[in-house]
This record gives sequence, structure tokens and C-alpha cells, in this order.
Amino acid sequence: MTLIRQLSRVAKLLVDAEGISFPEAEQRLSVMTLEIVVGPNAASPAGHAAVLTAFAVSRRTFLGGVRVTGDLGQPLQSSLSLCCTLGEALTEIGAMGFFGPAAVTIGIGTTGELGEILAWWDGWRSGVRAEDEVTPGISNNPLAGVAAGAHAVGAAFQALRGRTSLPADIDLWPGTDDPPDFAEVFLPSALWIFGLGNLGQAFLWSLAALPYAPGAGCALVLQDYDRVSEENWGTSILVPDNAFGDLKTRMAERWIEARGFRIARVDRALRADLRVAEDEPRLALSGLDKVAPRRLLVDTGFEAIIDVGLGRTSTDFDRYRVNVFDAHRRIDTHFDGVADPIPKPAAPDLPAYARLEAQIGRCGAAEIGNASVAVPYVSAIAAAAAVARAIAICSGQACSPGEVQKLSATERRAVAEPYLPQTRGIGHSNRPQH
Repeated sequence: MTLIRQLSRVAKLLVDAEGISFPEAEQRLSVMTLEIVVGPNAASPAGHAAVLTAFAVSRRTFLGGVRVTGDLGQPLQSSLSLCCTLGEALTEIGAMGFFGPAAVTIGIGTTGELGEILAWWDGWRSGVRAEDEVTPGISNNPLAGVAAGAHAVGAAFQALRGRTSLPADIDLWPGTDDPPDFAEVFLPSALWIFGLGNLGQAFLWSLAALPYAPGAGCALVLQDYDRVSEENWGTSILVPDNAFGDLKTRMAERWIEARGFRIARVDRALRADLRVAEDEPRLALSGLDKVAPRRLLVDTGFEAIIDVGLGRTSTDFDRYRVNVFDAHRRIDTHFDGVADPIPKPAAPDLPAYARLEAQIGRCGAAEIGNASVAVPYVSAIAAAAAVARAIAICSGQACSPGEVQKLSATERRAVAEPYLPQTRGIGHSNRPQH
């Protein structure tokens, strides 16, 4: 059986965690099916962001098929698409459907016994439930919907592995007891995004979900040097089906520009000589996957840097970290003495990799063996948390400068005390427009 490159980093999770072969892992993924049931309580910015996010990330994990049923004729309440109805926006994302009963079902905005796993949101908080009925709370925040939809998919995926724990919640504005209502904050007017892999694309997804006023879209600088590869399809929310080889920045530019954002591209790696010009964004979102480039962000002229990191292995793949840095909380100090894992010259000592080496060669097996495990629902949640920090900074609000969470943990870890980043040159756009 030929290795399916599009699935390699998701299949690697099952291979490394359970000791099965890559063909066995791909076979298990190929029969995983998911049904997303949409109810009347989904008719809101948070609810529609939850449905669209759940479908976008699940179709890259549940390879047996994903179908969305229920009230799909609702007028669309999301800036993630220019379509008129929720159903049309789902069709724009990709094909859906399969025959027979679903292996697992999630409910979004449903009432009664419609869904084994139910998405929930309220203001800046979201989560998953396993109750017969759950009623969403304040529903004007699309970021809570993004996190809720992704979290429900993650809980469904883990349920098929026998490893889910419910209920579970996520707080996108941690560290404060009384966060502002979403209608009262200001949206970012300009951002520099480093890395257009799974995290960078998830940043764009959450930014596109924000309801900017017409003509007031955010100005973005997108920086990356890499090209879209087959391996990116299973982990990255914007990678199109069977279209590889383009620059990640160019692919991302086409998608986000169609949603009203103003784009500048930097198609090269981050270098030590980078200095931000007066008319360029002073707020950065970092989705870099190595430590050394992160250190290069110090003294570049950014007033604040929001840095996100993900787990790499089958034991910590659902862990994410969000840190905020400024002139007083320096990114180089934070990463002082931290080193990236050194790639091993050979693949892991597991039977699956020995068979893979015979199939694609020693170098290819070692490359996959050293690659990180990644699933797109974790990136979506981490990115929503990062964009929430960007909103806090642009709104002059204190937020937690450091947070590490693991989605499968039974309890959420404590976060750093709220902190008001010291910024002078970061502007903001309008308040959310609904």
C-alpha cells in the first residue's frame, strides 16, 4: 500500500500512539465518519462560525466522510464566506457526504437528543458537552464559535479512539473575571503574520471570522518562504484539495484578500536584519515552528508579539501555548536556553517505520519519523486564543501573557496573571459590526 502523503502527519498520530502500521492507520482514518447536526440555536455569528469551522477541520481528519444536516437554509451570519446561506458556505468549503450511519455525531445549536457531542459557547468561553440538551449563551463572538466547532471535532476524534472526556471548556480571554462584551472591543487594524503553515492559516481563519465594517478590513503582512506540499493538506485549514506547489503566502493571499483584507507578502525566511517600517504593522502573530527564528523577532520594532506553539508528538499533539511579548517581556529572554529537537538520522525504532523505510527509503522514513504530529482542530483553537489576545491589546485591555493548555486534560491549567502590554504604535479598526 502506497503512503498517502496528505494523511501522513495525522496517520503518524495513530502509528506512534498505538504501534500500528501506516496502512492500518490510513485504513482507520478512511472509515471514520462524522455527522454535524445543525439546529435552530446555531443561527448566530458564533453558531455559524462553529459550523463552518467544524466542517473545515473535520473533513481533513474524518476521511470516511463528513456530512452536515439540519437547518442549512439559515441566512449566513459569518464573514468567513460571501455566500447567502449557511448551506452555500459549506458547499464552498468542500464536498461532503457518505452513505450509512455516522461513526460519531456532533450537534451545534441543537436541542434534544441530536448529537453525541454538543458544541457550546457563551461570550468568550466555549466548550463541549455530552448532555441531551445544551443552550448556548451570548452568541455574538465568532471566535468562541471557531473554538467550539474545532473543540467538538476534537472531542469526536478522540471519542473514536476511546479517549474523550466531557464536559470541557476553553476561555479565550483568560485571567480576568469580567471580560468585555465582544460588541465593546476594537478589532486589529494591522498585523504581521510569520509562518503560513497550519497555525498561520488558522490565524487567517479566525481573523476572517471577525465582523469588520465594510471597507475597514485589516491590513496584513504575510511572511513565509515555503510552498504548499501534500503533507500540509491534512493539517492546514486553507490548503485546497489536490492543489500543491504554490507559495503558502500566495495561496493564503488569494483566500484572505477575497474577504476584504489588504495584503502585502514577504516571500522569504525571517532574517536578523528585519526592521519594521513606520507604515507597517506593529503587532505580530507568530506561528513559527522553530525556536531560533522566534529569537530573531526581538528588536525588530514590533510593539507586541503574540507567539503560539503546538505539541509535536502523539502524547502532546493537542497541547498549545500562547505567549504575549513586548519591550518588557522579551521573546529572546523567554526562549533563552531553549533548543529545538535535533532530527534523528534514522526513523523511530518501530515496525511501522521499518516497513515504511522499505517502501519509500531510509531518508523518507526518517523525514516522516521526525515530523511533528498535527491535527487542524488544535491549530484552530490556538489561533482563536491568539486573535483574542490581539483584540485585547488593540482594545487597551489586560490579558494573560502566558497560557499552556492541553485539550484532552480533565482540568484547565492556571494561566499567568493579567498584564497590560506596553504598546504605543498599535492602532485598531472599528468595533465589531453585526
